[in-house]
Amino acid sequence: MEKITIKEAEASLMKEQYKFKIIIVGDSGVGKTNLLKRFVQNTYDEDTKATVGVEFFSNSYYINDKLIKIELWDTAGQERYKSITSAYYRGASGAIIVYDVTSKSSFKNVDKWFHEILEYASKNIKILMIGNKTDLKENIEISTEMSKDKGIELSIPVMETSAKNASNVKKAFYLLIKEIYQIYMGDIN
Repeated sequence: MEKITIKEAEASLMKEQYKFKIIIVGDSGVGKTNLLKRFVQNTYDEDTKATVGVEFFSNSYYINDKLIKIELWDTAGQERYKSITSAYYRGASGAIIVYDVTSKSSFKNVDKWFHEILEYASKNIKILMIGNKTDLKENIEISTEMSKDKGIELSIPVMETSAKNASNVKKAFYLLIKEIYQIYMGDIN
């Protein structure tokens, strides 16, 4: 298997050769927007408001010397936006299900988000599960073991992150991007 290297691309006049769309789903308040802001802008906002509908972020990366644009779609976690967010699954190469490690209910809803992805997205979509807010050690309700077991049950990789202190954020996104790259490059080669 080919070794995959990723590095951020500076502003470039060159047009991206490929584009990967990644959707981020999960209950309201689990930290989806801050995960994206940490990954794309290396920022964190303690006072982030609930996403209304969908927010869009993008960045370009050199992946094995190919310039690839990564489009990140931050979906609202509230049920009232479900009818519009389901359309955003179309064309997605990857999906991230985010839950809050301090919230049993958000972890319980991982199954709901997983089945929604399977229903609306393409059959070859790559999925990653992220347990966010590991910086809140004294409030953790979902153990690493519980997360791993859920990942095994759903046959998807799992990572734990903290958007606040940037722990594992880049590593998690890069893991998914590499999986998408392997599938995508295999399809066009």
